[in-house]
Amino acid sequence: MKKNINFLFILIILSALMASCAKDKGNYDLQPIHEITIADFNQSGNYEILINDTLRINPDMKQENVQNGKYKYRWYLYSNNYDPAVELSSEKNLKKAITVPIGGYTLVFTATDESTGIGTTKTANLMVSSKFSSGLVVLEEKVQGGDICQIAFNGTVYRNLFSDANGGQFIPKPVGKLDGFYFKGGIAVQKPINLFLTSESRNPMELNPENYKLSKPFSEFMAIAPSGNINLQTTQQNGNSNAIYAIVNGKMQFGFPYEATPIFEGALLGDYELAPFIITSTTGGRINLPNKTDLISYDQKNGRFLWYSGFKIGEYNTYSKDMSTPGAFDPNNVKKKCVYAGYSNDYLYYNWLMKDDAGEMYFYQIYPVSTQKAGADYKAITDAPEMKTAKIFAGSTKLPNIYFAAQNKIYSYDYKSNMTRLIYSFAATEEITDMKFAVSRISEFENFYMPLRTLDKIYIATYNGTEGKVNEFEVSGTGSIGTATNIYGGFGRITSMFYKEKR
Repeated sequence: MKKNINFLFILIILSALMASCAKDKGNYDLQPIHEITIADFNQSGNYEILINDTLRINPDMKQENVQNGKYKYRWYLYSNNYDPAVELSSEKNLKKAITVPIGGYTLVFTATDESTGIGTTKTANLMVSSKFSSGLVVLEEKVQGGDICQIAFNGTVYRNLFSDANGGQFIPKPVGKLDGFYFKGGIAVQKPINLFLTSESRNPMELNPENYKLSKPFSEFMAIAPSGNINLQTTQQNGNSNAIYAIVNGKMQFGFPYEATPIFEGALLGDYELAPFIITSTTGGRINLPNKTDLISYDQKNGRFLWYSGFKIGEYNTYSKDMSTPGAFDPNNVKKKCVYAGYSNDYLYYNWLMKDDAGEMYFYQIYPVSTQKAGADYKAITDAPEMKTAKIFAGSTKLPNIYFAAQNKIYSYDYKSNMTRLIYSFAATEEITDMKFAVSRISEFENFYMPLRTLDKIYIATYNGTEGKVNEFEVSGTGSIGTATNIYGGFGRITSMFYKEKR
């Protein structure tokens, strides 16, 4: 009996399943779906446009079995930082002046059939830049005062940018130098470099990096501005955080802002007077480094290295005095003058050139830990007498080379071999006034979060008494520079150059 009941139950279930699979013979009005297709806007799917220029796109659109359909169109874009969408047009063909802030965007076009509601969407990448968003910025001193020019990557030279942007005003003499940092907070990689005009004789001013108009005094970036003159000696960002640093009157101003506008919250505490160099360290996420330091500085007053790690203002630290595992030197006892600091060709080591009271030169290399092992390398430099008087240095992060200028000559110091060689001589009438590598400041995991990486190009400014020139060289794999690939003339005396990379 029980078997019969189970069999009957199974038959009922099977009947129900078969009924559910039977063809529905209901009377439905099924309409064919006429898909809309849009051909790619261009082959690459990428557009680049200068701010305020007009973007023109005429999309090639088709719909299956429809000849004269009516459609609703929408063109809009949104920032890669997830800001609200910016409406551009409701016409099929786009013709619109692009006035959004410079940066990266996603451009979107939608077309919708008004009768059926069927629609489609096509996207493309849009990079909005300005004429001056990238290139080599040149600060020159002329008879009437200072001015700013820019050399674009295509070789175009834009002149008199500061005076044109500021109603014919020139920069007072001495014109000073250019400095700046890349701030990753707020709108991330779209944020322009913060650019400053600095001089020991007057308070620094921010320049609008897109047109070089005077913006605001540097003191407005400081929560607690010092009284009297503000001497901005150098400034830099951290490679893998929002931390920013600036040496002002020998003190390290520190900030860790999250908003779009960077703010220095105050000076790190302690008895010190810093050399004008900032090294922000990183392990690049590759290793777990015990006792890691985030910031390394040199205290000229007490002849020692200092370190700091943290997210708010605190005390500068000296290195451990435990000598059980010593390094190549004692970071607490250097007692020399620092003339250069920079990043090496290894992301975990940082280079320093020192001069003693007798004028002799020394190479120091720091490892980013707070113990005595921080002293990674030390050498007395014995074959570079020209380095003793050098004031212009530029270090490579690709090669173990530090370049320096003496009179009309360029030398390369190889800190692995502790050897120096002459690599270029200008005419005897030419004075070298500045030297800068092309660099990239956009830090990512793939490049070990290095806050500054040099490229294969170096710019050397010279002056012969009447004309300033920018000499562009390609750096070879051996560190040589050969002959200039480009020479740009017609400048006054160039006092400073600043490289703005394409973002």
